[in-house]
Amino acid sequence: MKCDEVKPVCGPCAKGNRDCVYGHAKSALDARLQTIPALSTLPTQHWAQNKQRHSPGSEPDLGQLPWNQTTTAAATSYGDSQDSTPVSSVLEPHRWFGLLAEDCPFDDNDYFTARRNEMMRLQAQSASNSPTARASLPDTDSGYPTPQMSHLNSPHLGLPPSLMPSMAPRSSVPNGDERELWQAPITLTDHQICLFSTFVNHLSLWLDLYDPLKHFSTMVPQLALSNEGLMKAILALAARHLSIKPQDCNVRPDRTEAVQYYSETLQYLQRAMKYESYTRSPDIIATALIVSAYEMIDGAGKSWERHLKGVFWIQRSQENHGESGGLRQAVWWAWLRQDIWAAFRERRKCFSFWRPKKSYSMMNQYEIANRVVYLAAQAVNYASEEERKAGEANVQQRMDNADTLLNMLDDWKRHLSIHFQELPIPKSSNSDAAFQIHWINPSPFACAMQYYHFARILLMIHRPAPGGYLEYSNRNSTIAESIDVIGGIAMTIKDHAATILSTQALYCAALYTSDPSKQAALCKMIEEHQDRTGWPVIQLNEELRMEWSCQGPL
Repeated sequence: MKCDEVKPVCGPCAKGNRDCVYGHAKSALDARLQTIPALSTLPTQHWAQNKQRHSPGSEPDLGQLPWNQTTTAAATSYGDSQDSTPVSSVLEPHRWFGLLAEDCPFDDNDYFTARRNEMMRLQAQSASNSPTARASLPDTDSGYPTPQMSHLNSPHLGLPPSLMPSMAPRSSVPNGDERELWQAPITLTDHQICLFSTFVNHLSLWLDLYDPLKHFSTMVPQLALSNEGLMKAILALAARHLSIKPQDCNVRPDRTEAVQYYSETLQYLQRAMKYESYTRSPDIIATALIVSAYEMIDGAGKSWERHLKGVFWIQRSQENHGESGGLRQAVWWAWLRQDIWAAFRERRKCFSFWRPKKSYSMMNQYEIANRVVYLAAQAVNYASEEERKAGEANVQQRMDNADTLLNMLDDWKRHLSIHFQELPIPKSSNSDAAFQIHWINPSPFACAMQYYHFARILLMIHRPAPGGYLEYSNRNSTIAESIDVIGGIAMTIKDHAATILSTQALYCAALYTSDPSKQAALCKMIEEHQDRTGWPVIQLNEELRMEWSCQGPL
């Protein structure tokens, strides 16, 4: 439960008969985080030097576009230069720690104390006959090893020495593996096994949409069997979804159970993030992404945005990006798809500033599908309030930016493999429908085509049209064509994972159509999509009707 900030003891703490320290702890942490230099204050010459070292590929360089020219100097260490130094491998995870403080009280948890004490007992038992080993053991009265702070003294942090000890201290284990403090075998009850299987068989596929190795349905469950925080995040997500959309395992948890697992996940993270090995592990990025997916279930809100930022910071600290390979790459693309939807809804820019380097000739079909997700993110950036206002000062530059992105979309389409080609359907199968069916199999690649048209709609809507009626008419024709393709593809989407992405494209198409028959058809498909997946819980159709009532002609 969140703090109601009643003084001197808040309501939740008074009800639970425990010391009220949340407000004080949070204020202290906020004060420490405020002393960390903003990224925008880092030297700008680092950006220029890395720009000179970067050799552009065959695709246009998005770094030359105005919406990326304000990117901070630190950004260039993220995917732009192989020999650049990351700002910090410690700073960003602790920023997420600050975000977590807003969601969960600082509560005592004996998990790590028990793990430490057990390790120390085993070490003492095995080394009881060795004077040297006995001398190296920590004081058993304290129950904790002496924190080792040397790795925090990094010149890249830019922190004064007086601040270093006030950061959440990292712990090390003498003569032992630090990982054993935050890793241990997990035993599940029958009820929890049902929740776990719901994630493995259903929800993980949402995150694995363009991942041929299916890391979230294969590797992540294995990691969770030895990581309490990751397992609790999985159980929280499954319980929340089952509370909205019950499945076949006869488990119908209420939202209270999901909130409990969610709270336990955050408490685990607060404790585990003091270990450097944990902040560099794949466990933390998988946990962070699943926590973000938990917030995504409700569709929007500042809480979700905080966790999207958290995943961004943690991935940056590990130098993960869309071409880093393995689970780290899988998390990055799953996170970007979430951030695109959140940014589009909030009319803000996406958090990512990474730029791909791989040429189309070196890509497989899944990587090609991911590339259009990246281009859609650039279109969302272009449509953001920030870029729209910045473009008012230079209309010609804003038109050129849109044309550059439209050319990049066309270049993407020219490089499509046969996996994205339409399959034939009977002509009479939709004679009375508002849209002509477009069947692309498998459905994830069909969604890639929807995202292509989603991006085109945003660019055409927000590109200035000073050419008069003819240009205005041609623009509307292009928008209408993209709306028709999105609607026609959506009629063939059936599996849940693809339905999530299709819902986003349908919402965009419906937002910018003025044809009443198409509006009704799109609303019906959105309703069917939401009924199939249970996402999002908000009624998108009601939002669309309110938007239509406020809109003039395109």
